[in-house]
Parts: sequence; structure tokens; C-alpha cells
Amino acid sequence: MAQMANAQSVALQLEKVRDKLPLLYERDDMLLTMIQQRGDVERVSSRNMRLPLQIRPGGKAGMANLDGGDLGRGSGTTYDVAQVTPVFFRHAVEITKLVEYATNAPEKAVENAAKREVKNGMAQFRSFLDKVLQTAGNGVLGTISSIETTGVNLTSGAAAQLNLVNPPGATLFYYNQTLQWYDPTLTTNRGSANVLLVDPFNKFIQVDNLPTGYAAGDLLLHDGVSGANPTSLFGIPYHQNNATTGTWLNLNRATYPVELATPSVNAGNAALVPMNVRLAINKVRKALGTNQLGKLIAYTALEQEHAWESLGVGISEIIKEGGSRANDLELLFTGQKTMAGVPIKSSINANAARIDFINLGHWGRAVMQDIDFYEIGGQTVFPIYGASGGLAAAYIFYFITGFQLWMDSPRSGAYIYNLAIPTGY
Repeated sequence: MAQMANAQSVALQLEKVRDKLPLLYERDDMLLTMIQQRGDVERVSSRNMRLPLQIRPGGKAGMANLDGGDLGRGSGTTYDVAQVTPVFFRHAVEITKLVEYATNAPEKAVENAAKREVKNGMAQFRSFLDKVLQTAGNGVLGTISSIETTGVNLTSGAAAQLNLVNPPGATLFYYNQTLQWYDPTLTTNRGSANVLLVDPFNKFIQVDNLPTGYAAGDLLLHDGVSGANPTSLFGIPYHQNNATTGTWLNLNRATYPVELATPSVNAGNAALVPMNVRLAINKVRKALGTNQLGKLIAYTALEQEHAWESLGVGISEIIKEGGSRANDLELLFTGQKTMAGVPIKSSINANAARIDFINLGHWGRAVMQDIDFYEIGGQTVFPIYGASGGLAAAYIFYFITGFQLWMDSPRSGAYIYNLAIPTGY
């Protein structure tokens, strides 16, 4: 008789499953967290929140003849009001009952999938909101540079690969996200598509649908927007902007072309240099006064953090100290990184060709509803209905929030734009 082989004992062997679940995708929420922690929060209704602003000085100064001379007429300070109202967002999570039953005990699964989806859903919703905060108030997550339907390795079910203008490239998209597809003028909604693959390194996504009339140059927006010129969260490029036309929080920029314009430095598509940083900070001082410079942070992408570190590496000198670590070698910088004394806060979602110097003391949220479960009569989990009209073996829950991002001093910060992106990114 032949010897016993492994195949005869497989039925007796235990299967080892590692009880760790590593995260294989990004869900950064750096900016949202900073604003929540350090920005003002105002509870608002559906009516516009009013932000009174002291915009222009008053009074007429000059020499005077006090020996009966005419002292002239005067003037007064100019005040105006910015206005903001919340917009609402939702994040839907749907699970079948089999998923719940199959993972609801330690002897069945390494994690309770239903409970974990609550944690995952909240984290992904925050990441989505953080991505929207990088946009100019219109919900545009990316611009299509070219569309490929053949000659590329398309994911199963994908209709096309969309190569994207960088920045932001594919940074602001995530897998299985529903997009609204607009023409370049933001007047025509061509339809929707779902994301099947995101490649942040090669700056493309793959989608399951090509709407009628699609073309290079089209814009991709997050779901939920509708109509021409949609409005979304007012992100960094909306508030920190050197434009002299258009509107800012219901104020006409042309009326106050200096007072509503954020100091900026155009890098001219060149690499970051220390002079850019010093100039940007000094422009804030020049705009508001040398003693009015607030507590800034340098909010930027990993690309410009890399560029800044590279400048330091190029001029560094390594001094070896005595002791047990005398032979250790560290060629890159560790610990707190700053730009001219301003702490650097880097984010995956930030614009790769831009550095924003932000005074969070002038930023805040007009909140109608904090992030929470959508609730009706105490119920937060809702059934799904089948084709028959009866219940389906699945359920859905939602996270919702209603808020808008505001700031009350466009000249309290500055930004450097059109920076060259380091090779390899």
C-alpha cells in the first residue's frame, strides 16, 4: 500500500488566517481635521450666515490751517457683509444580511464586517470631504486630458481610461466613486460614471461609462451636483485666490479688487526656492501690517515638501557627535519641518504645484448638521426592498453632514502657485 500523502490529511489541517487588516488605499483627511480642531464653528439655520467685514479705511488726513482755515470734509470706514450657507453631503453604506451573519462572532471571522463598516464608512466620508476641500467651490475633482478606449489594460467592466491633467491628477478620486461628467464650461452635465480604478502615480482613472458627447477637456465632479455652474464646498483655492473678478461669499471681487485678493507668488513653473517662501510671507505683512502676521501653517502636498527638503539636503553639512550613535547616518530631515519658521502640514490631497500659508484663526465652518447617522424616528438602519416589493436580505445606512467652509480675511494668508513638480511624482 502506498504511503499516506498530504492530500489525504488536508481535511484535518487547520487554516491559519492572520487577524490583521492592512489598509491598501489612502484616506487622508488632514485639512478637514485641522479646520475642525482649530477653526471656528458657528451653528446656523438655512438662512445665510452673515460675516461683517471691515474692508476699507475712513477719514481724510492732511495738514490744516487752524488760524481760521477750512478743515475740509471727512469720510468713514467701509464695511460690507460676506454671506455663507451650508451644503449637504451624504455617504451611503449598504450590506447584505449574509455578510452580517457570516462575520458576527469571533469563531466565524477575524472582524465583524457590519461593525467595521461603520468605522470604515466614517473614515472614507471624511476623506471624501477633505478632497472636496481642495476644490474651488464647484466640486471639480479633475480635468480630462485624453480618453483611451483601446490599447490600454482596462479593468473588467471599464469602458475607458481617463488621463487627467496634473495637478491634481487622480489624487481626488477613489474606487467605486460615482462622478458627474461636465463639459469644460460647467454648463452641461453629460451624465455619470463610476470609478473602477485609480492610479495616482500615472494620473489616470478608469470608468464604466462614456456619456454622449464626451471629449478631452471635460470636467469630473463629485456626485450630487446638478445644473449649470454647480456649487459645492468652498475649498482652499476658492478662499485663497488672487482673482479680481467673480464673487467671494456673495461679494463682488471687482468691487474690492485688492481687499478680497489673497497675496500670491507665481513660481512660473520653476522649482521651489527659499525666496518664494519669504516673498509670500512678506506679502501678508505688507497687506495687513508687519505686526498683523498671524500664526500661519504651510499647507502643501508631499511633492513640495519633497522639494523643500531637497533644498535643505543640498546645503547640509553632517556633523558627527560622540557617543553610542556616532556612526549613525541620517541624510534626510526628521522631526518638525518648517518654512521660514512656519510649520509644514503636508497632505496627499493638497495641490502638488502649490503651497498655501493659512491662518486657521480666520477660518471656520458654518454648521447646520455635524457628521452623524441619518436618522428617522430613532432609526438609522433602513431595509432594502426587492423586485417583488418585499424585503431584500440587505440594509443601508447613511452618514450625513451639512456645513460650509468660510474665512473672514482673504489677505491673512498667501500662496505660491505654478511650482514645478519634482521628477518622479
